[in-house]
Amino acid sequence: MKACARLVVIATVFLLLLALAAGCGGSGSPAAANEVRMNAAEFEQTTIALKAGTTLRLTDEQSGTTHLLCLGTDGQCDTNAPGPQQLHDSPLQVDPGQTADITFDTPGTYNITCTIHPGMELTVTVQ
Repeated sequence: MKACARLVVIATVFLLLLALAAGCGGSGSPAAANEVRMNAAEFEQTTIALKAGTTLRLTDEQSGTTHLLCLGTDGQCDTNAPGPQQLHDSPLQVDPGQTADITFDTPGTYNITCTIHPGMELTVTVQ
């Protein structure tokens, strides 16, 4: 019976470790200082600070949904807001598994929103 109990303990520990490893998600590597990852309906962080001239990388690691990003709030584009050209002409489309690079040349605070997921917002502070 002792061997059977030991086997149960070993199997339980193995399953716990497997569950913990599965819960880590993503690629397992930390995001770069200029990178913000996107989930199905949100940015993984809501703010980021960059130096002027830095390129922000938005990464969708297979969320399963498309994002349409623009300058604005609450899912509404603000075509009068100053900011990078990539976010002015039309919403920037980021599909599952893709990345989008946006360069912020001018200091200021910029709000990025997703027109598909109105609660999906990111504030970029450029110094």
